Amino acid sequence: MKKFFAALVTIIFMTAAFATVLAASYVGNANTKKFHHADCSMVGKMKPANKVFMNSRDEAIAAGYVPCKRCNP
Repeated sequence: MKKFFAALVTIIFMTAAFATVLAASYVGNANTKKFHHADCSMVGKMKPANKVFMNSRDEAIAAGYVPCKRCNP
């Protein structure tokens, strides 16, 4: 029974994390402090550990990120 609940909790957390990623319109790079549209080609080149998901342009700018010059978010 413990294994079942542990698996259920893991699935719930993974689903919540995946939903956050899908809802994000912008992706920032924690290393370069630039942010991009979620579909920008530069997002695919980022290390997963550097990706910071944001819901708005204002949120990204308030966090100190600057817009990507390629996708111009």
